[in-house]
Amino acid sequence: MRQWTAIQMAKLARKASRAAGKKGTDLPGQVARKIDQNILRKLAEKVDEVVFISGTNGKTTTSNLIGHTLKVNQIPIIHNNEGANMAAGITSAFIVQSKPETKIAIIEIDEGSIPRVLREMTPTKMVFTNFFRDQMDRFGEIDIMVNNIISAIENKGIALILNTDDPFVSRLKKASQHVTYYGMAKQAYDFEQSTMNESRYCPNCGKMLNYEYVHYNQLGHYSCVCGFERKQPKYEIERFEINPFLKLHINDTVFDMKIAGDFNAYNALAAYAVLKELGLNDERIRKGFETYTSDNGRMQYFEQGQKKALINLAKNPAGMNASISMGEKLPERKVYLMSLNDFAADGRDTSWIYDADFEKLSSQDIEAIIVTGSRAEELQLRLKLAEINAPIILEKDIYKAAARSMEFEGFTVAIPNYTSLTPMLDQLVRSFKEEK
Repeated sequence: MRQWTAIQMAKLARKASRAAGKKGTDLPGQVARKIDQNILRKLAEKVDEVVFISGTNGKTTTSNLIGHTLKVNQIPIIHNNEGANMAAGITSAFIVQSKPETKIAIIEIDEGSIPRVLREMTPTKMVFTNFFRDQMDRFGEIDIMVNNIISAIENKGIALILNTDDPFVSRLKKASQHVTYYGMAKQAYDFEQSTMNESRYCPNCGKMLNYEYVHYNQLGHYSCVCGFERKQPKYEIERFEINPFLKLHINDTVFDMKIAGDFNAYNALAAYAVLKELGLNDERIRKGFETYTSDNGRMQYFEQGQKKALINLAKNPAGMNASISMGEKLPERKVYLMSLNDFAADGRDTSWIYDADFEKLSSQDIEAIIVTGSRAEELQLRLKLAEINAPIILEKDIYKAAARSMEFEGFTVAIPNYTSLTPMLDQLVRSFKEEK
């Protein structure tokens, strides 16, 4: 009776939230959890396969690629594709989408929420993308976060799907007897290098890792004198090209994607590994991969007349460097639109912007840089310290800043952080509709 009441009240809360013009992603879960503290465990037990997708960068794209591919193959799923990746949002997804015939759940989970959520449910599989410094006031340093994850998942029989190129991710292998690796071959692609590096010390003994090849940051082919090393992946990208979208060569199979951004090659590979482990063949995966397009602010593209724009979320140094590198590859003159908020979901500590390579903007042809958000002044200062030869315009209101970017002829490169994404994306969508 309590479970029924929790579900009904949650659905009413969702309707009320949407009637008020909100998304209603977290609220249903919050309501249900107050009525029945075991609601998530009860609902999760009704499905056969629960896949968690986590990591610092790329989990939303990876999750959406998996979800889209399963759906186009007529496989019913539970999927928190609206981005609510903490306990309440995950509970909401189970409540709203659970049906008797649904036996698979694809759940994006915030890496900081793993210990809490695993006290309520146990996934059958977990895939991890990468670990970078991100919201240190919430998670602490990477070593602390990884140790917390290991403590939460070990000895639970979870099948782990790990990015073997990231030594922080491969360290999770000690938590399970069932580990599958994915990775990228040497010289698969010439990634843009940055001056920002994560720790390249061995997570096993603390000595400096020996890198035979580096893709970017700490991702590459490594080994240590203590025996810790990159494991041979079961799923591997032999090479890939961008023109302008990704063309991936994975395990002798070619996929022509509809997404851009070299960093998305790893996300697509992670999704491929999960889908193969779920039993899909290459043709069924191609059906999803080659029809997927982003509409959630992750490498989302706009074009109308002479005006073009590309928006990509960046909430840590690695994400910002990837977005700046993305802009660098565009031949057109550019106008950058950057937003920095410091709300609870973003992490109050915004010092990470001093680890990002804004200095690389000085070599680009930039018409103007518009900075916005609650910490716009700090972003403006960081850009001035980078000595970029372009006018820097401060507009605190994100909607007005995004609209203002349309007044310039250049290609708008929009880079919001987490809570900046929705208002910036909403305004860009509105602006390009008005252009029509």
